[in-house]
Amino acid sequence: MTGLDYMRRIATGEVEGAPMVRLLGMRLVEVEAGRVTIRGEMRHQFENGLGIAHGGFAATMLDTALGCAVNTVMPVGKIFTTLEMKINYVRALTPGAGELTCSATVIHAGKQTATAEARIVDGEGKLYAHGTATCILFRDLTEESS
Repeated sequence: MTGLDYMRRIATGEVEGAPMVRLLGMRLVEVEAGRVTIRGEMRHQFENGLGIAHGGFAATMLDTALGCAVNTVMPVGKIFTTLEMKINYVRALTPGAGELTCSATVIHAGKQTATAEARIVDGEGKLYAHGTATCILFRDLTEESS
């Protein structure tokens, strides 16, 4: 199936999402070609020693949304992974931030690489972090099975 079909099936619950995403309580709520939105909430368990979110929480949320967005433009059998990611942390993320939304959009999808950008905001639209990713498209499973 295409990446878009697969991501839509995750969003509807027909297919189980990635274990890491489930562990962190994130969920895919919107899917269209070249764009996805995930939601999650900063929990006490994600705090660092200063009482704010460990940077890995926002990084995981961004990486998840960015990768899912890229997957929506992948044809049947195309496999990819994150090659590079850049994150800008804008403000401290605390458990009081409430539900967070991370929307990602594909900027470019070529034969060997794809790029995307994403933002994490709270319910009032306040920006917490934004980032970009470059993904490497490294094989086509349909060619290997021929």
